[in-house]
Amino acid sequence: MIRLGSIFYQGEPGSYSEAAILNHWPQAKAIGLASFGEVMAQLQSDQSAVGLLPIENAYRGPVYDVLDLFTGASPALEIRAEVVQPVELALLAPPGMELGDVRVVRSHPQALMQSRGFWQPKGWEAEPALDTAGSAREVSESHRPGLAAIASRRAGALYGLNVLASNIHDHTDNRTRFWLIAQKPVGIAASPLGLYKTSIIFDVPNVPGSLVKVLMHFSNGGLNLNKAESRPRPGVPFAFRFWIDVAGSPEHMASVAEQAVQEMEWHRVLGSGYPVLDQ
Repeated sequence: MIRLGSIFYQGEPGSYSEAAILNHWPQAKAIGLASFGEVMAQLQSDQSAVGLLPIENAYRGPVYDVLDLFTGASPALEIRAEVVQPVELALLAPPGMELGDVRVVRSHPQALMQSRGFWQPKGWEAEPALDTAGSAREVSESHRPGLAAIASRRAGALYGLNVLASNIHDHTDNRTRFWLIAQKPVGIAASPLGLYKTSIIFDVPNVPGSLVKVLMHFSNGGLNLNKAESRPRPGVPFAFRFWIDVAGSPEHMASVAEQAVQEMEWHRVLGSGYPVLDQ
């Protein structure tokens, strides 16, 4: 069993991934890497490594880069828990700059989309960046007139920027869910919500009713399908593979999933009966 001494994430200090780690495991050291791929490589090369990666935003949908990397990663990697982090966006600028001076906003494309109702009517230009916290750091190091960042208030404090506007996200309940991923169990056995999920990605034969046969196993077993998503199937143009999240007790889930996988051409269980820590 792994101790949560360090947790890898994609991004820089002040990112929402780092915030999710600090909020849920304050005793752990959050270690930022430049890309999702680097985090996944670290998790595959080190049996004791633990990572936290975003999988879905409530309003902008799945993070497909993470899902695709996870699908192709070592089968030893599994989801060990799910957590949710609120995403509260702020407009950040260097000292001395005022709201009327802003001409360009820089941030991750997801954050730009999540705050479009704030900045777009003002006629500002949007400039995409690799992550929100990184955009704040870059703005703090830049001398470009009119350049501001959209990121967390913590990122502003870390990089010496002032908050020109708070809570600029379009939806007040904006949040992102994350998967805690590791090769070995991490000692999180129980969900405070009593909620457990199993996540599977799979291919089915290209014949009528093949997907329905899979899903009916979960329906007949009284299990709740929380997520059903299609992705392009590698090597087979215009064919699809499917990702599902199913809620239910680990014991019940195991018996139903054992039947369902018999209908699949290929499958990968990303996580079985992992605890959901908050929603």
